[in-house]
Amino acid sequence: MAETFDRLYYLYGRCLIALGAISGAIVFCIMWLIDANALMRKFFNAPVPGTLEITEAALVLIIFLGLAVTQHRRGHIRVTLLTRRMSLGARNALFILAMLIGAGLTAWFAYAAYTYALRAYKIDEMEWGVITFVVWPIKAAISIGWGLLSFQFFLDAIRHCFVAAGSLNPVGDEP
Repeated sequence: MAETFDRLYYLYGRCLIALGAISGAIVFCIMWLIDANALMRKFFNAPVPGTLEITEAALVLIIFLGLAVTQHRRGHIRVTLLTRRMSLGARNALFILAMLIGAGLTAWFAYAAYTYALRAYKIDEMEWGVITFVVWPIKAAISIGWGLLSFQFFLDAIRHCFVAAGSLNPVGDEP
């Protein structure tokens, strides 16, 4: 059972890595857009229309599409000042508890963001600036990002139960 779970965990991680690659591609595109905007402003006194609005929306995608993959790769900051002196059993229990609390909180965030995005969809909320566009897809990306992170926390808690039982090896700096 542990091997099957680990395979599913790995496949989910591959999906998250693909989303992380999309985030990276968006960063790359933003970089070129900002460069083009600066050059157009400098040489032709005509900036690229909508650069501010596009970068604002893209930053949301970059951040929230990358949250879960960062957790999957153990890239979030961890403070082990107190736990490193505890027994392995206590560290395992606290790690699982922390992952479950993280899953619960981020699921709540995902739900709240979902209601926010749904409201924006129902009223057809628009971003007004040099260019005009609907904002519900960007707000929905926030909900999706939190949901993916919540699921990753939940999978981490389950996986660490297998680690604590000795069925799987720890990943990264897990206890």
